[in-house]
Amino acid sequence: MEVTAGAPAKLVLLGDYAVLEGARALVLAVDRRANVRMASRADRICSISAPDMGVREARAAIGADGALQWQCDEATKAKLTLVDHVWHGMLREGLVATGTGFDLALDTSGFFKLEGGVRSKLGLGSSAALTVALASALATYAGHGDAIADRMQWMRRLLHMHGDWQGGRGSGVDVAASVAGGLISYQLAGPAREPTYEAISAEDLHCLFVWSGQSVSTSDSLQRLAVWRQAHASDYSAHMNELGTISAAAIDALQRRNMSSFIGLTNDYSLGLQRFSAACGLEIYSPAQKQLADMASGTDVSYKPCGAGGDFGVVFAEDPERLATFERAIVSAGMHVVPLGLDSQGVSCHMRSDATSPAARILT
Repeated sequence: MEVTAGAPAKLVLLGDYAVLEGARALVLAVDRRANVRMASRADRICSISAPDMGVREARAAIGADGALQWQCDEATKAKLTLVDHVWHGMLREGLVATGTGFDLALDTSGFFKLEGGVRSKLGLGSSAALTVALASALATYAGHGDAIADRMQWMRRLLHMHGDWQGGRGSGVDVAASVAGGLISYQLAGPAREPTYEAISAEDLHCLFVWSGQSVSTSDSLQRLAVWRQAHASDYSAHMNELGTISAAAIDALQRRNMSSFIGLTNDYSLGLQRFSAACGLEIYSPAQKQLADMASGTDVSYKPCGAGGDFGVVFAEDPERLATFERAIVSAGMHVVPLGLDSQGVSCHMRSDATSPAARILT
């Protein structure tokens, strides 16, 4: 038997930081996917290859209790902590097959950029996409493909799993995008902070993505923010309220197809992020992004960083022509425009019982 699964990357277009406090966020699933392939073995050995992590044929035995017993050096094991975490999370849920081993191949090459001989990781949520793809493959391989059918519930189950791996600091917005695909409005809603999302039409959304040339750790940014928040609780609350209000208004404008209002509100959000950055000391705007913000100021387009900031930014325009004009200016200034398209599929799984058979069953 062979199972293949994939899940897309994400970019947070609006609601950065404020989504942690229950604000609505606008999130786009983009066409860089984490891909997983599982093929059955006759023994109880798991052989794992993940070239993008520097891992080739690491081995683990499935113990009598279902736990993975690693048969590799500590350095290799450390590279596979996410795999270990997902396996044991799925084991607790009763969603893995413990009676037989498998060959596992992980491909996250789309989350990297090679330029001038230098390979850099793009901030597109690779760990979340890999969590979604791997968990979906494990469940399907174990005969529990039905668990993936209700995407909202599947997202909530995986959100807790990935959140635990992150130390509980993330919002889960990246997991939601990887499961749902497309353009979504995401929110931790109500007193219980229940994760929920709503699909939004991307028909009128015209944007392009610019990479600053540097990789940024979201977890590091959130750790530093937690320290500042504790010492400046009222200031933090004021900034989050401002950003949350603007984000909700902008998403409403997009849903009404009022693109002029949407562009204006995204510019307001950008200014709000600049004030927040100055207050908390986080480098949400890298030097390259500050230059882009200055270039967009006074024009008919808007620019803002995505997510934690420092790496990707997004340019919004009312129509493709204005976007193309600004793109030419960006390229002339030596900026890194990264072609990213909408991934409308979200998580997908395919299973075939005979690896030599051309027929495949599409599960999601």
